[in-house]
Amino acid sequence: MNIREIRNNKQKAGIYALVLIPFIYFVYVMVYPLIISIYYSLTKWKGIGAPKFVGLDNYATMLQSSDFWLVTKNTLFLCVVCTVGQVGIALIIAFLMTIRRLKLKTFHRAVIFFPVVMAPIVVGYVWRFIYNSNYGLLNAFLTAIGRPDWIRFWLDDQDIVLRMVSIPVIWQYIGLYMIILMSGISAIPQEVFECAEIDGATGFKKSVYITLPMIWDSLKVCIILCAGGTMKIYDHLVALTNGGPGRATESLAMYCYEYTFRFGNFGMGAAIAVTILVLALLISAAIQLVMGRRKD
Repeated sequence: MNIREIRNNKQKAGIYALVLIPFIYFVYVMVYPLIISIYYSLTKWKGIGAPKFVGLDNYATMLQSSDFWLVTKNTLFLCVVCTVGQVGIALIIAFLMTIRRLKLKTFHRAVIFFPVVMAPIVVGYVWRFIYNSNYGLLNAFLTAIGRPDWIRFWLDDQDIVLRMVSIPVIWQYIGLYMIILMSGISAIPQEVFECAEIDGATGFKKSVYITLPMIWDSLKVCIILCAGGTMKIYDHLVALTNGGPGRATESLAMYCYEYTFRFGNFGMGAAIAVTILVLALLISAAIQLVMGRRKD
């Protein structure tokens, strides 16, 4: 074996070692807990002692519960509304940021992105103060403009509370998806836009027929991230309503927490957690399928 072969073997060993370290970390942090959660979802366990294997009884009990279907409906509603709101508004803002005549673009990006760095629990409490029926800023504003007839109990009315709690979530994460989409737009060669302008394309046509198709993959990533993230929404709802009134704003993540720590039923909590994962994967697969066909 010559020196060059020895050097190549050492390089390969170093590469494998560098790849192996994050792989082991990923397995320990992600794969192992997932396997343990699936196992516990098939058991009856109170958090202490040996788990008792019960098969699919937890899933059968969960599916027979009307509360489960209610919180699932709430979660899916928030998933759809927040995904459309966050990614849709972020896409419009990203298009507006490409306008050459727009001034102070850096300032606008910083202001829109600022809520992303805030803790969700803080955002929830801020908006809880805004929605407060006695001294909230929203009702004070409506009174100041002479529209007291619009004043509502924003977080106590079951007919509107789910829509109201979605607004803070949409507001907080618009900046995140704006940055992702703007990164995709900045990667488009300027020659493409210049050729379109020579052919007489307006700003709207450039956005729809040039920019949008060329950032389609970035848009798909944004939608998947947003939908998957909203499926495990928890902090905002705890701070705003704690799931109330009744279970009108309770999510699957809150339902999982309730069974695990309030009722001490770790097996049922694990079953709900696995269900959240399955639903998120199904939604992601559906988005991949639909948007993949659209791109073709």
